[in-house]
Amino acid sequence: LQIGARNVFREFTTVHCATSDDQLTMLGDDNLVLAYSHIAHECVIGNHLIMSSHAALGGHVIVGDYVTIGWGAGVHQFCRLGDHAMLGGASKVVQDVPPYMISDGNPATVRTINKIGLERNGFSENEIALVRRLFKTFYKEGLNRTQAIDRLHASEDCESRVVKAFLGFMMDSQRGVS
Repeated sequence: LQIGARNVFREFTTVHCATSDDQLTMLGDDNLVLAYSHIAHECVIGNHLIMSSHAALGGHVIVGDYVTIGWGAGVHQFCRLGDHAMLGGASKVVQDVPPYMISDGNPATVRTINKIGLERNGFSENEIALVRRLFKTFYKEGLNRTQAIDRLHASEDCESRVVKAFLGFMMDSQRGVS
């Protein structure tokens, strides 16, 4: 188990060690894990996570930076939560949640962009507008994932840090994307 600096673990949280000597459960810096939450074996947690009470991460979950997980949410093993994503309370995640998005429900599906979280973390108005276009391309235009990726690769925005991060996440998905 490797834990970074300035993490806060409230009452009755659990963080499991890895299941073998050649593996690690890792948490970055400045994370807040609230009461009764659980982080299972071989999870990799970035920085600035806010994990509300009674939430649980299955084994091998990867969580990016500045992620917020709502009360009572459960994340299935081997899923990923992208940077600046938000997971609604009591959600059940069985597929990856892309960066910058809010996902909610049972099973969790992407509902909208994490506008407030992006604003709080210094994203410009133009970058937030670009995230909204990403959301529309992937979730509102009736395209499958391959078609949406191709469209973004062909767009004038494909060199933006926001688009690069989003496309990289989408193309690396092993479990599918919510």
